[in-house]
Amino acid sequence: MMSAIKLLVHAALAACLMATCLYSNDQDDARYAELVKQALRGDPGVDFRELRFACLKAANCDSAGDSKDVLAMRSAIRQKEFAQAAKLAERLIEQGFINIDAHITCTEAYTELGETAKADAHREIARALIRSIMKSGDGKSKETAFEVVGTHEEYIVLSMLGLRPRSQGLIAGKPHSYDRLDAVDAKSGEKVTLLFNIDAFFPPKM
Repeated sequence: MMSAIKLLVHAALAACLMATCLYSNDQDDARYAELVKQALRGDPGVDFRELRFACLKAANCDSAGDSKDVLAMRSAIRQKEFAQAAKLAERLIEQGFINIDAHITCTEAYTELGETAKADAHREIARALIRSIMKSGDGKSKETAFEVVGTHEEYIVLSMLGLRPRSQGLIAGKPHSYDRLDAVDAKSGEKVTLLFNIDAFFPPKM
């Protein structure tokens, strides 16, 4: 009998492969699928930064997910509908494996449902994805701006640092473009400004 963790790996891998390799022989799709496979089997050498950026190049990877699906997932977890929250989160992960919010939701939902192996697997993936963002810089200057693949990752960084967003602005230019987020420390009230390198998705690819 397969363990819960093996079932998670095989189910998620099958979904990701269905979303990429079966519909395209593109090299970018193949690389994304391979990195997902490495992450699912717990390969210590997997590069989660490369995985996040590979998602942007893959034909069928949605890093943030449809806003309606995300809102439904968050509503389910707030209402303690853990089975439904997990179902919605897993669907978002199938659409985009690097969806950190969905992995965090799965961690909480499966913990409450007593499915410890699944919760642990999603927790480790979420942590690795977050680490790959946090170690890309400190956000204090253009030279040390955090590298992100979407604005949703910017707000994950704020959450990790205990900051509340106040305003957001675009600094478009060459050779790099940035998002500037003004925030407030939730504990001290100190004002903080962070810069995010958005070259990965700005200007939008047509």
